[in-house]
Amino acid sequence: MSDTPAKLSAISVFGFRSIRAIEELELRPLNVLIGAIGEGKSYFIEVFAFLNALRSERLATYVLERGGADRILHFGSKQTDRIRIHLQFEGGVNGYEVVLSPGQADNLYVSREVVSFHDKKKHPEPFKRSLGSGAEAQIGSSAKPISSYVREHLSSWRIYHFHDTGPQSALKRVASVDDNQFLRADGANLASFLYRLKNTHRENYSHIVAAVRTVAPFFHDFQLTPSALDSTKIRLEWQHVGTESYFDASSMSDGTLRFVALATLLMQPVELLPSVILMDEPELGLHPYAIEVLAAAVRQASAYQQVIVSTQSSLLLDQFEPEDILVADRADGGTQVTRPETERLRDWLDEYSLGQLWEKNDLGGRPAHEQ
Repeated sequence: MSDTPAKLSAISVFGFRSIRAIEELELRPLNVLIGAIGEGKSYFIEVFAFLNALRSERLATYVLERGGADRILHFGSKQTDRIRIHLQFEGGVNGYEVVLSPGQADNLYVSREVVSFHDKKKHPEPFKRSLGSGAEAQIGSSAKPISSYVREHLSSWRIYHFHDTGPQSALKRVASVDDNQFLRADGANLASFLYRLKNTHRENYSHIVAAVRTVAPFFHDFQLTPSALDSTKIRLEWQHVGTESYFDASSMSDGTLRFVALATLLMQPVELLPSVILMDEPELGLHPYAIEVLAAAVRQASAYQQVIVSTQSSLLLDQFEPEDILVADRADGGTQVTRPETERLRDWLDEYSLGQLWEKNDLGGRPAHEQ
């Protein structure tokens, strides 16, 4: 969105899942999260899904789907008596803090919720306001106008997973033509979203097609036409180079289909981009050259909106700069996320790539038995 609020500048998380304490972690326009399996990268990403659930007034549903409060609190309610999350936005004044406590029915309730805000056009001084407490967070309530700044920001966050490319995957479903307001987190409306871009944002659509051609030379273009039998439905189809025949998504390799979704996400018009784009291991199944193209698209998107991407790929890591990196490690009984010392790393980069330094465990984020 072209008029989205300022980016997040820092986040603090206490007592959530494997995270015991992360205090005032700096967030930049581009954040590449690395760490070994089991170190808690996915739980850090999940913090943002949790906040989105709070904004959507889906706290009770979120807790139920994950097996109860004891599964969400760090080592359960016997060890952790609350979850606290604090967001700070650019400028240092605007922020949001929420504290959640366990209830008797293995649920969570909001015990504290505070918005700090400064609209310089309307108010001479910044102020904080409590939104109260209750079964659901009040940040999503339109009756709380003071929270609109944070509410609008959280509503645009999305965590994208394009891993499932099986026969029944969301990426291969028939979509509603009108389901095109934004690209869904699982790519279920990929065909209808591309159809919209082809008709209303031709330049962006052409960039997506060109990117797919670079990693799949056999690809000519998408064939995006509503069904002749039901004009409200559309499926993802494409044309092979040198033939008038066209094929559906199931005829693409898994890696190519995932790349189509990733290119569409990252190369869509700036005004349609989420305020925070979160991607969990997007490199899965991609050819090495496709990973390089993906990284370029990530860097481009981060010039406009905030990007947080977790990865297990040293090749993907090689495409970024030391200041982009976040490292997840287990320490003091929980997941910690920190930034490495970039000046120290730059001395090593004369001889090694970032991916090589990670493999050598000079960045951290490796399994304990390798340390």
